[in-house]
Amino acid sequence: MAYTTSRPDGLPDFRDPPLNEVVLGVQFSPVKGYQQIYAGEVRNLFKSEYPQVQEQPPLPPEFEAFGLSSPSAKINLVTGATHDRFWFLTPLGDELIQFQQDRLLHNWRKVGDETNPYPRFEAMLDRFRSELERLQAYMGGFSAPALAINQCEISYINHIDVDSSRSDDWLRYVSFATEPDDFSLNFREVIRDSEGRPCARFSCEAVTGMKSGSRRTIVLTLTVRGAPKGPEIDSALDFITSGRKVIVSRFADVTTDVAHKKWGRVK
Repeated sequence: MAYTTSRPDGLPDFRDPPLNEVVLGVQFSPVKGYQQIYAGEVRNLFKSEYPQVQEQPPLPPEFEAFGLSSPSAKINLVTGATHDRFWFLTPLGDELIQFQQDRLLHNWRKVGDETNPYPRFEAMLDRFRSELERLQAYMGGFSAPALAINQCEISYINHIDVDSSRSDDWLRYVSFATEPDDFSLNFREVIRDSEGRPCARFSCEAVTGMKSGSRRTIVLTLTVRGAPKGPEIDSALDFITSGRKVIVSRFADVTTDVAHKKWGRVK
């Protein structure tokens, strides 16, 4: 059954935001009986839409931890052979699936001349649900439950072209007496549920860099990561939907009114 969402009322919206990439992802317990030799069968689940393949190093398991000195914990739970991470890409390369034995992620990104349109979150989420359901049906042939999801994440990566302007023209929380040549700033924030219990973590990172044509750019990455209320797909998508609300709201909070005008804020 299709899972369709609509944009929440009151959520900030922009006609031309500096969005460069969006990532939706889940981490799950490795499925008993699955081995990398079956990765070709997983590829066939998505081959018609994502015909291109690339191999990447695997991502380590990662869990958000609360009440500890470390904001997150990277715990290696893999005791057997490691599994490559495969990218399954569209012909244009603007959307891709990342798959390994404990992860499935869906990326949209700007490519080429960067004029390819963002399909919007609601369409991405519908597509990601379909991909998760296909993977779950396949993994169910090995053991049950097929996908026991233990972490979810959503990231929005923005490329803000600042040229010769000051960084504080774009970011509210940045203030330099003299504009530096480059900088890297980040902060994190615990997200709590309706009962005040920590349930996720929001992180914000701003890093300066150069794009083609020697354009000075701030790469602003906003991420929400944590455990869903339950291990099933519905709970994971609920977490990602809530994380999207946090990210879009925080994006409006940390960027300036001048920037909003340039990006055509409509809400």
